[in-house]
Amino acid sequence: MASLIRPAARRSVAPASVAVAALALLALAGCSLLGPSRDADGRVTEPADIRATALTVGDCFSFIDGTNMAEVTVTPCAQEHTYIVIGQGELTAADVDSAGGLQNAVSAACSDTFEAFKAAAAEGVKPQQEFVVSTAEVDGVEVTRYSCVATDAAA
Repeated sequence: MASLIRPAARRSVAPASVAVAALALLALAGCSLLGPSRDADGRVTEPADIRATALTVGDCFSFIDGTNMAEVTVTPCAQEHTYIVIGQGELTAADVDSAGGLQNAVSAACSDTFEAFKAAAAEGVKPQQEFVVSTAEVDGVEVTRYSCVATDAAA
């Protein structure tokens, strides 16, 4: 009966099995190749280690020591964390140039969002602002993607 299975079908099963096994091993090792688990509203439901550039607005996280702020542990916001993503966007080279540099451009882009976050903080709490930046190509144009993050006293 083995002759009923065509050789092409046998070859396609093996790579699929290997891919499923590899994903299972990554999940067991704590890697989040497909991103963190999220509920229907996009909130993280369990801790996961991800690239800082994979964060989304509303994510609560802590930087992983020794990764030069490139990797984070994202957690449900009810669990212990250090930062929260309060805004995101993209800047063109022209945006960066007209602001007088990347730091100025990202700071200006995050300014209103951070001021609103500070105003909503509990009395006596003074959130600090930081940024996560990366570059990407969008429609053939290189852009700077940024995340506005703030220390989160609610943690």
